Amino acid sequence: MGNAVLDELAGRLLIQCRPAQARAAAEIAESWDAGLVLTGGRLEGTVRALRDSGFTGPLLCDADRYSGSKRVGAARGTHPAWLGRQAELGLLPLTDSGYVALYDIRGLRTILRTAAHRRSPVVAVLPLAARWFATNPACDALVREINAHGVPIAIAVEHRDDPFGVQYLVRRFLRLLTAATVPVILLRSDIAAVGALCHGAHAAAAGTISALRHTYPQVRRRGAPRPGVSAFVTPLLAYHRLETLDRVFAETPDLAQLWPCGCPVCDTRTPARLGSAGDATRHSMHALLGLHADLRRARTRAAMISSWHEHCSHALGVHEQVSEEVPGWRAPAGVRGWVKFTDDPLPARDAIPAQEPRVSPAHVAAREP
Repeated sequence: MGNAVLDELAGRLLIQCRPAQARAAAEIAESWDAGLVLTGGRLEGTVRALRDSGFTGPLLCDADRYSGSKRVGAARGTHPAWLGRQAELGLLPLTDSGYVALYDIRGLRTILRTAAHRRSPVVAVLPLAARWFATNPACDALVREINAHGVPIAIAVEHRDDPFGVQYLVRRFLRLLTAATVPVILLRSDIAAVGALCHGAHAAAAGTISALRHTYPQVRRRGAPRPGVSAFVTPLLAYHRLETLDRVFAETPDLAQLWPCGCPVCDTRTPARLGSAGDATRHSMHALLGLHADLRRARTRAAMISSWHEHCSHALGVHEQVSEEVPGWRAPAGVRGWVKFTDDPLPARDAIPAQEPRVSPAHVAAREP
C-alpha cells in the first residue's frame, strides 16, 4: 500500500489545510486531480469523513508538532501509534517530527531512523532551520544523512518570511534535490511548491493560509496582528492583500488585460473583487493548481524547468512595470530568487507569451452546453 501511495503522489501539487477547510479543499483538489495534506492533531475523523464523501485523491497527515510556541525538538522522538493510525486508514504515514535545528544531527537521525525501521514505507518529516541551506557543508551533511537512511522525506523550512526569498536557499534546496537519492516532498509552501516540482521534487504542498505557507520561528509574544486577506495573482506569481490589489489594478490601466482571472471563483473578474477570505483561499488554490497544470504540459524535465524560469522572468517583468506606476513597489524576493539562481536549460525564445486566464478542467466541463 505504502509504495503505491508514494507512486500516486509523484508530480502532484497538494493543498495543505486545516481540518476545518478539508471539505472545500477536497472539492478543489478533485477538480485538478490533486491531493491534500491535513495539518494538526486528531485527524482520523476528518480522513474518514473525506473518504466517506467520495474523495479518493492522495491524502497525507502532518501532525505539526514542529511549529508554534509549544513546538518540540526533533530529539524528543516520534510516536509509533501515530504512524499506525495512519496506516490503518490506508494512508502513507508521515512521522510526527519535532523541529530540527541547525546541526542537530541527533534529532535528524532520530526522525530518519524511525522511518527506516518500519517495515512498510514511512515518510520522514524534516522541519528544518533555514540555515541548513546556508552553506555547502551544512547542506551536504544533511544530504548524507538522508541518503544513508534511504527513506522518503518531507521538508518544511523555518524562516520568519519566505524561505525561498533568501538568496542561499533556492540554490541549495536545488542542490539537495539533485543529490538526494530518495523522494523529496516539500511541505508548507507557496509558489515555491510549483518551482520545486519543476525541478524534480516528488510532490509539494501549498498552504491555504499564511500560517500553512510558511514555518515561522518560535515566538513567545502575544497579541500579534492578524494578517489581512491575501490572494494569489498568477501574472505576479505572488500573494498580495486584496486592498493592495485593488490599488495596483486601478493604477496600471496598461496592464489591465493581465488581471482578470478565469478560475471558478473569479469567473473572469479580477481577484481584487473577491468578497471574503474563503473566496480568496479558493481562488488562490485554483490559480496555483492551474499554473501547475500548465507547466506539467511540458514533455521533459528540461522543458518544465525552462517554462518555470520563463514564468518567473515574465512575472519579474510585470512587477517592474507595476513599479513604474505604483511608488515603492518591489518584486517579491521569492520571484527574484528563482530568476537569479536558476537558468533556462533550453535555447532562448524570442518572446514570452501572454498569460491567458486559466480555468480548471471541471469548470470547463460545467460551462460546456
